[in-house]
Amino acid sequence: MSVQPGNPRTVLCVHGVQIGDDDDQQQQEQIAALIESRLGNIPLEFQAEMFRYEDINDDAQNLYKKLAGLLMSTPVGSYVAQQVLDLVADVVTAYLDTSTASEIRDSLRETIMDIYGTGNPCYLVAHSLGTIYAFDVVNDLMREGTFFKRGSRRTWPVQGLVTLGSPLGLALFQTADRAQVANLGSGDKWFRWLNYWDRTDPVVSGKIFGAQQRGFDIVEHYQSSSPDQGWIIRDRVVDTGKAWLLAHTAYWDNPMVGDGIVDMMTN
Repeated sequence: MSVQPGNPRTVLCVHGVQIGDDDDQQQQEQIAALIESRLGNIPLEFQAEMFRYEDINDDAQNLYKKLAGLLMSTPVGSYVAQQVLDLVADVVTAYLDTSTASEIRDSLRETIMDIYGTGNPCYLVAHSLGTIYAFDVVNDLMREGTFFKRGSRRTWPVQGLVTLGSPLGLALFQTADRAQVANLGSGDKWFRWLNYWDRTDPVVSGKIFGAQQRGFDIVEHYQSSSPDQGWIIRDRVVDTGKAWLLAHTAYWDNPMVGDGIVDMMTN
């Protein structure tokens, strides 16, 4: 298997913490529209696809959500309790690195490798909690040594990573396995990681009441001075025009994000 540069690009979107089920996750439509709007006259064939894992989470959490619903005395209270548990449990699943988290990573890897098998260059665009899974899978693939030969992008199952509203800068998710990025070794190709964040996004800052994040090193602490690392990592602050949780969900149609994805796919 190898990537064919002349093939259509595949933009694989990974959602974050969500309610509902897999059918409700259609963020790839927003990304496709965003890319089209930023391409202008550039002739580039691409498709946007969605990696969905909400059903995997829901299957694991189903019993707990039913119990939460039963403990509430009204239908409205029952519904709210189940939705809140849905959101909180998604975070706990990733934080505790449960078997469900492993299943999500395995499924994402399989999806990436299926795209790799078609020869299409693949670009990952992940949001919120989905950035944790995307980062882990890319790092694991690099560590295997079979892929990501530094001298040839044809061996790269993922050509670049874009993260939106990521909690990767928080101590909560900085485990030993996630403390650094995998080195690519010697060569002249660079793996690009663009991290977009809004200053008032509470998922980025870890400040639940939306206090502004300061500094520009949310993920750039992963960048080392070693020429063998082979990553170019850039934090990019965006003003979504929204605040707090509305800012957290406003990346999908932000022009700055679209320009970064287009630049990555065309250079």
